[in-house]
Formats: sequence, structure tokens, C-alpha cells
Amino acid sequence: MADFLLNAWYAGARANELGEQFLARRLLDQPILFWRTANGDPVAMLDRCPHRFASLHTGRRVGDAVECLYHGLRFDAAGRCTRSPYSETPPANAVVPTFPVVEHQGMVWIWMGDAARADPALIPDHPHNVRADLRPIFGHETFSGNWQLGNDNLMELTHLFFLHTSTIGGYKPDAGPVEGEEYVVRQVGTQVHSHTGTPRVPNKAPIDMGVDPVAHPLIDRWNDIVWDMPSAMKFAMCATPAGGPRDVAPYMYQSHLITPETKCTSHYFWNVARTFELTPEGDAKYLHFFGNIFRTEDAPMIEDIQHNMGEADLWDLKPVVLPRDRGAVLVRRLVARALAAQAGAEAIAAE
Repeated sequence: MADFLLNAWYAGARANELGEQFLARRLLDQPILFWRTANGDPVAMLDRCPHRFASLHTGRRVGDAVECLYHGLRFDAAGRCTRSPYSETPPANAVVPTFPVVEHQGMVWIWMGDAARADPALIPDHPHNVRADLRPIFGHETFSGNWQLGNDNLMELTHLFFLHTSTIGGYKPDAGPVEGEEYVVRQVGTQVHSHTGTPRVPNKAPIDMGVDPVAHPLIDRWNDIVWDMPSAMKFAMCATPAGGPRDVAPYMYQSHLITPETKCTSHYFWNVARTFELTPEGDAKYLHFFGNIFRTEDAPMIEDIQHNMGEADLWDLKPVVLPRDRGAVLVRRLVARALAAQAGAEAIAAE
């Protein structure tokens, strides 16, 4: 069975990463070249010349075309060869595959499957990423682990109180559930919705949740997650004085977008929109703060897990399943069904 779902939108780059210069990135174990045309439209093509398979990103821009460094073949934004220095007419088979790409809500999304099925309406909706009043910040990391381990890590949050005690998870006096704690997971269409609520916990988080810690030393906190196939997660984080109203706006939204690089390495795009410290200094502070949490805590743990698993499938290793794994397990099952359906369709097409 394939390692990746092909007919899906993946985060390929931050919108502000794309300019006049080429951006080379490996996605779904294929070399991809991103660039923008003169009018600003994003382009994604296979980063491989069809002549001798040199990387196109080592070449140069010539207007709205890419010229291969090796022998000078030139390709337009649609992947057609427009110039071959030693042929009056470019070879008919000198074509570079291109991929549907859409710039949406601060991200550049790529579809690497059947282009006819690339419906932009299927791109996950994360409107907080374009709310100027929340000063969204955008980060990108990589980790040495399968992309589904990224899903697992983000869909199960009790690890905050063990792995992240020095950063964002050290506010509970006991790492176990508190009285009245809520945990609800449900499937809504192709999405997974997860709700975790912790009542009457100390108001001691390292960020401003909009509740005065002097006037209200205890708060109710909750986090609502929406997961979209195959690996896009939206968090809404809320807090209120203990016993207070629940109709409060989130103090922070987060986007967590995992894109496979190879079978055992992944890209992690994370975006944060917040209600606190809305200054350029705050942007720099939290870009470092949240990025450093992943780099020093999550990524080493995921990489350790991948090392111990090798290339085995998670279920083949018969993992212990805990009650708070429900969200992660449901996501795994939906992905497995989609991969099986993809394999079945490929087998029929091959007959």
C-alpha cells in the first residue's frame, strides 16, 4: 500500500516563502519546485529536467520560464519546453509535470494526485491565518518521522503535562484528569472533532489567556480541534474564570499542517493567531517560543519513536491504546481506509 494519499491538498509552503527566487522542497517523496510568475501566481512543478534529470532549481529564471543549468532547455509555467538550444523545435516529449497549486489564507497548497479532482473548495478553512487583528505568525519545521506520527502527536494532548512541563504544560498540579474534565471525540463527515475541557485549573499558563490571574486564580480551559484529511488540524483555545461563561472568543488559534517529505521524514507548518502581545516584538517572541517547543520537545520525541519503530506499521507493533488516544486512533482509521481505497482504485486502473 502507498505511504501517502495523493488526492488531497497539502501545505507546500508559506505564501511569504514564494517570490522571484526558486524554492525547492521534497513532498510525498518527489522533488518539487515552487516559484511565482511575474504577475504573482504560484507555480509548482517537478524539480527535474526530462532530459538528463538535473534539478531545475539550480537553473535560472528567464521571464516566466525556468532554464535548466545542464543543457539550457527552457520550460514555461505549464511545464512545456519553449526552447531547446540545439533543436529548431523543442522535443514533443520535453514536458515537466506540474501540479495544481492554490494560495489560500497565507499558505500555498499543492495537489499531487489526479489534477481533475483538485477542487479548491476542499482546502481546509483556517480563516484566523488572515486576521490582521490577531497578528498571525507562520512557522515551518521538519522532523525525522512519518507524517502520521505528526497527526498522532497533535490529536492526543495529555503529553503536554509530561513532555512540555517546562513550556506550555506545567499548569496542572497533577498530570492526571481533574474532576469534571471533558474529552469528546466525534466524526463529522470526513473531519474529526476533538474537545478537551479542564475545569478549575490554576491560571498559570506562560501566555495571556485573557483572564486576570490575580482576580481569577482558577480557570476553566478548553481546546477544540478540527482535523481534515489527511493531516491539517485547527485548534481553538479558550479560557474563562472558573464557572464562568462558555461563550467566549478563543484567546488563540493554531494551525498544524503536516506534509510528508519522505516515508520517514515530514514537513510541519504551524501558524498561530493570538489576542496577546500584538506587536512586532510579540511576533518575534512567539515565533521563537512555539518553534522552540517543537524543535526541542516534540521533534526529538517523534524522532525517537520513529527510530524505535523502524519502518514498521504502528498497528503491526500492537501498541497499547489509552482512553485519550480516541482522536488519534479515529484519524488513523480514516487515513487507513482512504489509503486502502486509493490502493483499490489503482489496482482496478492497472487491470
